[in-house]
Amino acid sequence: MKKANITAFILLFMLVISLILPTEQASAAATLDVQAKVGIAGKAKYQSAVPLQVTVKNNGADFSGDMVINASASYQTATAQVLPIDIAAGEEKTFDIYLEGIDNYNSNAEAFAFFDGGIEKGKKVAYKGTKQLQSNLLDPSSVFIYTLTDKSDRLSAFLRLSQLAPQNNVEVFNLNQIKDYTLPEDTQGFAMANVIVIDEIAIADLSQKQQESLLNWVQNGGTLILGAADQVNATAGIFKDYLPLALSEQMTSVSADSLSKLSGGKTFTQPISIYGATEKQGSVPVLTDNNKILASKKKVGSGEIIQTAFSLGDQPLASMDGYPALVAKLINIQKLSQQGGMINGQSPMDQISFDLRNINELFPSFEVSVSYMLIVIILYILIIGPILYFILKKIDKREHAWWIIPAISIVISIALFIFGAKDRIGQPQIQQSAFFKVNEDSSVNGYYVESILTNRSGDFVVNADKNTSAFALRSFNEFAGPMGDSHETSYIKENANGSTLTLRDLSYWSVQSFAGKSAAQNIGKMDIDITLKNEKLTGTIKNNFPYTLKDVTLISGIKEVKLGDIEANGTLKVDTELKATVLQKPSNFTGYNFNNYPTKKEDVNPSRIERMKSMAIQLVENDKKPVITAWADQAIAGVELETGASMSPISYFVQPFDGKVELSGPFTMKRNNFTYSVNPLSPNSYAEKIDEQLNSWRLSDGLYEVSIAMPDKFMNSVQTLNELTVSNKDIDRIQLSIWNNETKTYEPLVDAKQVFTDNIKKYFNDNDELLIEIKFGPDQTGEETKLPDVELKGVAK
Repeated sequence: MKKANITAFILLFMLVISLILPTEQASAAATLDVQAKVGIAGKAKYQSAVPLQVTVKNNGADFSGDMVINASASYQTATAQVLPIDIAAGEEKTFDIYLEGIDNYNSNAEAFAFFDGGIEKGKKVAYKGTKQLQSNLLDPSSVFIYTLTDKSDRLSAFLRLSQLAPQNNVEVFNLNQIKDYTLPEDTQGFAMANVIVIDEIAIADLSQKQQESLLNWVQNGGTLILGAADQVNATAGIFKDYLPLALSEQMTSVSADSLSKLSGGKTFTQPISIYGATEKQGSVPVLTDNNKILASKKKVGSGEIIQTAFSLGDQPLASMDGYPALVAKLINIQKLSQQGGMINGQSPMDQISFDLRNINELFPSFEVSVSYMLIVIILYILIIGPILYFILKKIDKREHAWWIIPAISIVISIALFIFGAKDRIGQPQIQQSAFFKVNEDSSVNGYYVESILTNRSGDFVVNADKNTSAFALRSFNEFAGPMGDSHETSYIKENANGSTLTLRDLSYWSVQSFAGKSAAQNIGKMDIDITLKNEKLTGTIKNNFPYTLKDVTLISGIKEVKLGDIEANGTLKVDTELKATVLQKPSNFTGYNFNNYPTKKEDVNPSRIERMKSMAIQLVENDKKPVITAWADQAIAGVELETGASMSPISYFVQPFDGKVELSGPFTMKRNNFTYSVNPLSPNSYAEKIDEQLNSWRLSDGLYEVSIAMPDKFMNSVQTLNELTVSNKDIDRIQLSIWNNETKTYEPLVDAKQVFTDNIKKYFNDNDELLIEIKFGPDQTGEETKLPDVELKGVAK
């Protein structure tokens, strides 16, 4: 009997233990072996979408469930990616996946997790193999060039571009020569590339999905280079209607001397043959020799297509020493090196998380009215005190006060709760802040953050379209510790229409934010026709968006002019003063004190708008044009909560435009009218812009080339240049030299203030730029310095 009791006790104990253990921890024996490869040829770019190839071998029973990748795009995000898979016993499968990015800093989670039966209710299965994703992560400013050619040696000039780029940060990948590489059908597969070069390959031979992914990549900001070939219109496929050039069958030639001048004095030994070419509408010349067009480009969304009138890989051009310099000019290698998806020195997700998210998470229902609470308290005291006493005394029922007072208190408390929380009970509340660049083809692309104030606990599901990504942002109290398994807090699954983001186990009346990129086609744009003459702006702005644009503002340099609102399909007449000589790109400044936190609900939306403005302006930094900004209370980003919600969206737009300037008589161009860019020439040299308005920079010891550019098309209005002044503001640490385009040499500038009055145009190149070489150091202090000031005087036509 005693032995039977012991047996029963053991069985009961085992049953209790089995019930206590979580299902997720009851993992089966390891039957899956996983091997993963990150990037292309082992290289990837930090803060960029990254290809991931995963090979899974099943050494056990059939597996049907989800594979989870715990890889965060940045330190601010915490969203796993989930892929449904089926692998039979003994089978091996390879999956091509595209991650939004990789940042495993301070992470102690395994790279993968497997759930037999699915992540929602399935059993976690252990695996062997890759536990951490390893790759050679390169700086965001690295220039990645993909080539599509059957013979990589035809494009050897691109391999030599690293010699002409800052810090040698150029990586060339010949996709056709990479073993087991398949051209992606997902736009994310091209995301790391800055430039894609197509040589002697027919785009029309690619699959429709591959062509569409290439086009989407260009529209999102990529540069596609297409060399000349016979019947290029027939081979261009989906790009046929976007080509900047019409090529004829008639051939002509360009001399070696002309090629040398175009490349900045590099060596060419033979002439080359080019097709006769005429530019199509909307094209801009890139390389010309008198009336001959060698290359032209055309905007497509936020990107561009560059088409050449010569074959990119034919001899003798491909082997001549000067060809890499010509290619560098063709793709503007220095400009590409200065990009890198950064906003004010931070990744977009970082700045959104730190500077916009905290304002976006302030909901009007959070505000408690002090005067309202005082009135309620006073009324409560009056009701419970003298009023109740008077009533009970009058009806001679004072003995009932013991239960009436608590009952009234409960009723009032319930009424106050319902009244104060009415906005939070019915449905979740959402605030979306999105900022977009408006493109010439009426498309937009940018970033957003969306915050949810929950009305219940549990999971919340967000649907995103194919042009929008969505990643949960880590809560601020999570930053102190290491990252755990991302899938425990949120995960994303791809589907036919885009993807779904699941935010797991949110608390009642909590706030959770998520963010991402977003793009949309055929949304609208503004038709901008504005002229600056004698410090006065005149013209019109037509609103082609299907909704009202509010607070329409012109920004040029440090100047901002508010122009008003424009109804949908309406036109705004512009007639106002602007104390400026030229129209130019906005200065790189925040224009807002991020420590200025709203103290009342009326200040929240203006704060959201100001912070979006500072980030949106960075999206048009490389356009180097004045801009028109506006906002609308419309949701543009393609994300939507699966259940109903009370929505409060703000979409902020910034659109560059070609401002017309009519100069008359003498003019003076100050330093703020020019655009500065710094190109380090010494290995490991470092340049950081501190304050554009003060011209303050931080430099390490070394050699730099500073490009000082006039506003676009300014020289078209100039009759003569009379005086150029270059001032050295830090003569103890800086030595200056100026490039002479006639002698092809740098001329030393000895004096702190150097004035030129003779043949000033020889110092400006074909792009209307001054090139000044700076030798900085030795510097023992590490303090900021000022780049040289320039002042230009002349007479307009």
